[in-house]
Amino acid sequence: MRALTRPHRIGRLFGIPVLVSPLVVALLGFLLVHTLQRAGFAAAGEVIGWLALAVASLLAHEGAHALAARRLGLRVYDICIGPLGGMVRMEGVSHRPGIELRVAAAGPALNLALASLFLLVPGQLGTGGTLINLIFGLGNLLPAFPLDGGRMVRAWLATRVPLLAATRAAIRLSHWILVATLAVANWYGEFLLALLLCSFLYLAGREELTQVLLQNGTENAMSSKEVMRAPAKNDDEEDDRSPDLD
Repeated sequence: MRALTRPHRIGRLFGIPVLVSPLVVALLGFLLVHTLQRAGFAAAGEVIGWLALAVASLLAHEGAHALAARRLGLRVYDICIGPLGGMVRMEGVSHRPGIELRVAAAGPALNLALASLFLLVPGQLGTGGTLINLIFGLGNLLPAFPLDGGRMVRAWLATRVPLLAATRAAIRLSHWILVATLAVANWYGEFLLALLLCSFLYLAGREELTQVLLQNGTENAMSSKEVMRAPAKNDDEEDDRSPDLD
């Protein structure tokens, strides 16, 4: 199983290593074979085209994060593509809320800009490109930590309270969002797919909370109400803290 999940480097994007999980390749191959068996070569070719556009949009999204981080002085290690999306590994972003906010916003902003450009393209390519980039852009703005929207919420809260309290509050909000997502998905008959995505987001959020706990300890415990009522603090103080790996 580890051989399917351990990512391998396939190249570079703007000089940044790009890693892909073998499970992604296996899932794409299964999809293509399934389409080929049921609908023939023409449909399989069309699927390949749409998958290529989706992958390009995803790489553009992650590349925007990486370039924004590098431009703001952060060390970027790599871009990792998994079955449920991509992730940029970088150093020191969570302890610098002003920078985290801008880095998190860069990916959705680029996708929304691309969606606007695809509106000018006629035919199915324009419609599909617009839809794909709207999904990446608006979907990632959902305030469900650790999606980009959730990170933006955490970054805003971290200008008011310690990082641990901000992370806990962002995850609490995320849990409500995930419950609402499951309810809506169940209404439309897509519960199992939503459960897979929500489970991934839940576990990813808990993993990041564990990292923050290990780095900062359990001090500064605050309730959600105390977090929201706390006054804004100086970003410069946060920028001076030691970096971490996100």
